[in-house]
Amino acid sequence: MLPRYFTDSPWAKAPGPDYAAFPATMNGCDSSRFLVRWRAVNDNSQLVATYVDAVGTPGMQVTGNAGWMDLDQCHTPAFQLLENDDGSTLTDVTITVQQYIPAP
Repeated sequence: MLPRYFTDSPWAKAPGPDYAAFPATMNGCDSSRFLVRWRAVNDNSQLVATYVDAVGTPGMQVTGNAGWMDLDQCHTPAFQLLENDDGSTLTDVTITVQQYIPAP
């Protein structure tokens, strides 16, 4: 099962490990980092990618078919699908998350 994103929808947060909620918190932002790599399955799809904080405020936005993000523990990756030339209104997205935790 891959995350699915639609046109004309609000920011859709990416799932975390095992499709549970992404492990972001409001506290302890510096306790770990995440490398998030993503790619739209439909090669014609263009996504707007960003990160959102605990209250849903988006950060810097980029547009593309694939990319990566380096996030602290206070942010969650989120996506919106732009309208496509091929008429599709949804796309699946592959997402890989690596979590880095500092040594004690």
